[in-house]
Amino acid sequence: MPKFKSYDKFKGWLVEHKIKQSEVASLLGISESNLNLKLNGKQDFSIEQVRTICSHYGISADEYFIF
Repeated sequence: MPKFKSYDKFKGWLVEHKIKQSEVASLLGISESNLNLKLNGKQDFSIEQVRTICSHYGISADEYFIF
């Protein structure tokens, strides 16, 4: 299985803003376990998922998703 970059900065942002992973999973229409795989670098977010997250929460893809 390929290893992707983990999204530690985005995970930290979620904690800082008291946003539960279940909320993000629901926003994306995926399971919490699938979201967890993405956040921990075992799968990657699609471009559409990144757009949805950034648009919904008003954050920058450059800051949280581009390495």
